Amino acid sequence: MRPLPRFRVHRPESLEEALELLATLEKAKPIAGGTDLIPLMREVEVDVKHLIDLSRIGELNFIKEEGDYIRIGATTTLSDLVESELIASKAPTLWEAAASMGSPQIRNRGTIGGNLCNASPAADLGPPLLALEAEAEIRSLDERRWIPIGEVFAGPKVNSLAEDEVLTSVRFKTPPQGAGSAFEKIGRRRAVTLALVNAAAYIELEDEICRVARLALGAVADRPLRMMEAEKRLMNKKLSEELIEEISALCSRLVRPIDDVRASAWYRRKMSRVLSRRALLKAWRRCMV
Repeated sequence: MRPLPRFRVHRPESLEEALELLATLEKAKPIAGGTDLIPLMREVEVDVKHLIDLSRIGELNFIKEEGDYIRIGATTTLSDLVESELIASKAPTLWEAAASMGSPQIRNRGTIGGNLCNASPAADLGPPLLALEAEAEIRSLDERRWIPIGEVFAGPKVNSLAEDEVLTSVRFKTPPQGAGSAFEKIGRRRAVTLALVNAAAYIELEDEICRVARLALGAVADRPLRMMEAEKRLMNKKLSEELIEEISALCSRLVRPIDDVRASAWYRRKMSRVLSRRALLKAWRRCMV
């Protein structure tokens, strides 16, 4: 195994201290669980001289309701998401995605902020947060801003944050009673595997009519994608299995997959249809529970 390059670890006790270190040190990167960053460093895919450990900063680790929103701190682990009754009851699409990721050991270390900032096109938390219309809170010493979660992804393994910025939390509006959401994923194994394709759906009904529909897929383009055209065709219609089948077929034409060592573009296009249908059907049924 290739050894890690030399680096120095800093363990700030506050967000302000962490942001100051990022602003003043050269080749500095924030780290929480390290499940994505450490392998990249070992393979010399990133040049890091200073690691800013965020794990001691309590203000970044939380899951809570805040007014009309559910807000989650960036160092919240995947295990924290899985153990949260709030996430399980209000955002099952996010709960299912977190539960599908890695082994228990990885879920105990991996964080929501790390999964997003790694910016993998196959990031399992990307589609659920897109379907929930989540926003990311971005902080630097001089600025705090909220951006749509999709804008965190700038390209394969490239995020949009400046070198002195940190993703500090995500938030989405608390789904109303009767809303339904779901996550589906296919990989090369049943568990502990990267997604070949993943999909998340969110639906709100009013008198059996679809008033809100959101659908997102991952591992089918250079970043997770909202299926905007498909969503429009669901709006203000009475849902049926036939309509969902039609929309799922459309999704297979909207995606932009590539061939790689894990799957062919042809296979990903076929699975986009299958997983879109499964996610939409499950979300729809949950609306009626």
